[in-house]
Amino acid sequence: TTPARLKFLKSDSAEATAVQSVVERAAVSHPEIAFKFISDGAIKFSTVGDNNAEGAIYSVFGRAFANSLTRVQSQGKSITVDGFVCSPVYARGNRGMQIFFVNGRNVRSKLLTAALEQAFQTYIPIGKFPSCVLNVKIHGAYVDVNIHPSKLEVKFSDEREVFSAVYYAVRSVL
Repeated sequence: TTPARLKFLKSDSAEATAVQSVVERAAVSHPEIAFKFISDGAIKFSTVGDNNAEGAIYSVFGRAFANSLTRVQSQGKSITVDGFVCSPVYARGNRGMQIFFVNGRNVRSKLLTAALEQAFQTYIPIGKFPSCVLNVKIHGAYVDVNIHPSKLEVKFSDEREVFSAVYYAVRSVL
């Protein structure tokens, strides 16, 4: 209710959408925890917390999205890529469903986006974007989360190795 803070708030629906996005990503990155998101008295989604990543994705994003996914699992010397990518048939008009986690933290990364999109390059038309839920596990010393105050942007010490790990993990399932 402080006037200085009130002027930065958007409409109720915009704020609810922003909160829902944060909770969705938390639920998908931590399938071992049960989440229930209620907005305006209606349950938007609920996860059971059974450590089943596919079940969490199904609960959060729905059957159509969950059924379009293919499992990705790849383990290298120092990088593990685990998660799901959509079938090329389900490519979207924007990057809104490209969800990346690094060591369980939701991040935005141009490097990870480029690796994903380059892996799909010959499979989807220009102007369409693949969807994914990918978790990259890498030793904490090789990733810097202090690039941006929100901690959403990350920098890798060996970008080529991370790019290759994601690219080949995704390409192998296509």
